[in-house]
Amino acid sequence: MKQDVSGAKHFHEALAATPKDLRQQMEWSFHIADEIEDVLKAKGMTQKELAQRLGTSAAAVSRWLGGGHNFTLSTLARISVVLDVPLISVPN
Repeated sequence: MKQDVSGAKHFHEALAATPKDLRQQMEWSFHIADEIEDVLKAKGMTQKELAQRLGTSAAAVSRWLGGGHNFTLSTLARISVVLDVPLISVPN
């Protein structure tokens, strides 16, 4: 089977052209989404239950967990309180 090398090449070119701050933001966003998913699994909670507890839609939670969402501190604080886990850490 022939592999699409040009697709991979274009991806790496696009990634290299992406500003470092945007790459960092995306990395953090995906990490936070993964952490939320891990906590939900550990607590046996569904995305729908999280949405209900946050007073938002299940679609919004699904978008957050898809990665790439630009979380606000307010949203992260609300999720942290509902899940009873710190999602970010800020040094004193």
